[in-house]
Amino acid sequence: MSLLTENPLVKDKIKTLGDRRAVVVAGPGSSTTVPGLIVSEIVQALAKSTRVTRIEVDVNTDHLAGLFRAPSLAAAHVQSEDGPIRRHRAPANARQRTHYFRDLIGPDVRMVIAYAWPGIDNSWIKQFIHAGRIAGALTVVTCASLPQPRHDRAVMLASTFAYTDVIFVGDELQAAELSRVYGRSGPVVETHSALSLEGRSGRPSKRQITAFLPKEGLASLTSLLAAFDAIPEAWVVEYSLRVVMRFDDQSVPTAVERSHHRNHVELIGDNISSLDLKGMFANSSALGIASPAVDSRVFSAAMDSGIGTVVFLNEQRPEVGRGYVGGLLADTRRPASLHVALHHALRLEDLHFPNPSEWNQLARRLGSLSDTPVEVRAIEPVATDY
Repeated sequence: MSLLTENPLVKDKIKTLGDRRAVVVAGPGSSTTVPGLIVSEIVQALAKSTRVTRIEVDVNTDHLAGLFRAPSLAAAHVQSEDGPIRRHRAPANARQRTHYFRDLIGPDVRMVIAYAWPGIDNSWIKQFIHAGRIAGALTVVTCASLPQPRHDRAVMLASTFAYTDVIFVGDELQAAELSRVYGRSGPVVETHSALSLEGRSGRPSKRQITAFLPKEGLASLTSLLAAFDAIPEAWVVEYSLRVVMRFDDQSVPTAVERSHHRNHVELIGDNISSLDLKGMFANSSALGIASPAVDSRVFSAAMDSGIGTVVFLNEQRPEVGRGYVGGLLADTRRPASLHVALHHALRLEDLHFPNPSEWNQLARRLGSLSDTPVEVRAIEPVATDY
């Protein structure tokens, strides 16, 4: 059921917005952090039909410990293109940030959207929502639902979200608890699968890395094996590497035999059917794909599955990965780069990253809060680290 029909307070407020069109989106962290990249995905989904402004909010880097990741594949496209997205960075100083939000959220703003990540500094959300309320805009919070054991994290933010019109979370239990806390007079609370980071069920405990390398790609294989060999001896029992590449040169299996962790490496030189490919993805914890083409069957399947995927490149710009939150970049020539990116892809296994269609669904759901089509305002950037 639509929020417009189930809650008269939201419906009445939307009626007062008239022909306003502008939307402002804000969230914590840069594109090198997990929450920052998710904000980018939400904005990119909105940008498919309109111009978008994204405000990056500076939070204490101590709060982002553990959330930094290898270079983002999606962000690489943002850096290299003059698209419809405009970016700002809000000041770190709380007082300055309050004025900054009020300056950006003017009387033409129809909706303000904040992204919350439980466990880090979300105090800025009150300022952002307050600025939106002063401007008379519809205020929305989208909040990540993180895995166990801290299942109550979103509920701990109830006071921060209290004066919001609409809240989206990824978990039904959290939504029910927030609704109970607020009662009938509080914000409307709904769930959306794009915000659920509850992890994948049915995954094996062993960390399986599957890498797809070009035919006779000995240089890529050598670099990948060096990255895998960097796993400490005491840990490697929990890891395995499966390499899929066609070869005729016997130097390829010889390179595997010379690997320090060769007992944990499987080399597959046969063609892979679609059914076999599906089975590989089902039991893989992370993927690596060397220079995939735009029509890459493997990369398309990786996106559909939502598995953390590292694209191995040399110098050329990636041609794939627009709008894929689970994509990472690594330099094939540098084993250390491959090691870091694959390690981060494995860390993402603990979170279920939605595929692009779910971000598009979330964008449409946000758009459904309006009686009229949303036009997201473009504000010229004043500072950026993208």
